[in-house]
Amino acid sequence: MQLFSPAFKDGEPIPWSASAPNENELPPLEIRDVPAQARSLAILLEDLDSPLGPVTHWLVWNLPVTTAHLDAVTLPEEGQVGMDAFGKVGYLGPAPPEGSHHYRFRVLALDTELELVTGATRSQFDEAAQGHVLEIADLTGVMERPPPEPED
Repeated sequence: MQLFSPAFKDGEPIPWSASAPNENELPPLEIRDVPAQARSLAILLEDLDSPLGPVTHWLVWNLPVTTAHLDAVTLPEEGQVGMDAFGKVGYLGPAPPEGSHHYRFRVLALDTELELVTGATRSQFDEAAQGHVLEIADLTGVMERPPPEPED
């Protein structure tokens, strides 16, 4: 399985428009080569460099296995969105407090649909998905908060 984006390459900078302080828009994501035995997909975004450990910024599950493209306006209605680490349901783009942070988009091919309600937490998701992950694909980008604009 493969996960990539036309907006950035693995290991390269994520567009600032995807950041929470800017437009907070999910960058376009492309999914390819989903295993034939998969019954659903899940996608998450996490900050790998947070001093708190990995921090979940976005979590969605029960996407159809035919999902090949996601972006700020295209999310299949079957998908259920979970709670991020900040207590909100929905996409919260990267927001590095300082320095450069690595943000990982991860797609999981699952052998079942998860019986979770919208707004479930990451730990509830991890518990429900345990033993059901067939394959994982990652796309990691880097984001750095731009320096403040000089005051006139």
